[in-house]
Amino acid sequence: MSILLKSKKRRLLAWDSSSKSGVVIALEWSLGSKSGWAGVKKVGELALNVDAAHSEKLLWGVDQVLTAANWRPDEVDVFAVGIGPGSFTGLRIGMTTARTLAHTLKKPLIGVSSLAALARPVAVQLIEYKGDDQKLLRPWVIASTDACKGELFALWGNARTVRDCVVLASGDRSGLWKRGAEEQVLSPGSLIQHMRRKLSNSKIATGWCVVGEGRHRYTDVWDQLPQGKRIESAGIEFDQVQADALGQLAWEADQAGLAGDPLQLLPRYLRASDAEIKLKAGLLQPGPTRGN
Repeated sequence: MSILLKSKKRRLLAWDSSSKSGVVIALEWSLGSKSGWAGVKKVGELALNVDAAHSEKLLWGVDQVLTAANWRPDEVDVFAVGIGPGSFTGLRIGMTTARTLAHTLKKPLIGVSSLAALARPVAVQLIEYKGDDQKLLRPWVIASTDACKGELFALWGNARTVRDCVVLASGDRSGLWKRGAEEQVLSPGSLIQHMRRKLSNSKIATGWCVVGEGRHRYTDVWDQLPQGKRIESAGIEFDQVQADALGQLAWEADQAGLAGDPLQLLPRYLRASDAEIKLKAGLLQPGPTRGN
């Protein structure tokens, strides 16, 4: 008599809290499956407004998704988290929660670029984009969020390049980052100068599309790029990280073997916080850990 054994499942729980809108997603798939992403099942998902209380909302959201998936925390095989760039507070809460849970449960942790997750849906949509003459174009995708202080967090590259990005290499950790995609914090004017050069140097007809909160924060700036080449994204939802995009990037990173020690994963701030700047400039009052 033959005994049918259930295939071993791998379970992934991911979240991003780098902006005002957070997401949590739970995925599972059969080990050894050759179906690729098509064989991955979404078993829980939640969108959160984490602007008011990141810690309270995020932990509640994680619990809700675990309940929906009918998982205990220790049944998660791998955790994943958006590492930024983005809100300092949001990133600290998201990263601390991920590192603490993964380390306590002795599970690996994956880092995903929050801007890559933001850009993924529109990048996928524009890979097959055709112009009026029905020829395939190579549109440039710009994902931007407000970095305050008159600056933007931005990622840019052509649609195919951006689609293939997951996370930059960091230290001794490998990454999935397509050459030609860039991620920086810079002024809107500097970003426009970069994009003007990219569009003018292109040897083929192309276009450009911007997604994220940055397109609303500095509306006049985008008018400085060729409006005849502008491609509007299909939905307002592209201005926030989507759970499906985060989940797919985390799954790709897991397949590439990027899950690692939780305590080695660091947030990608791209610039120092106000407190760090003041500390280095000697503008903070001495405290218990900084002398008398």
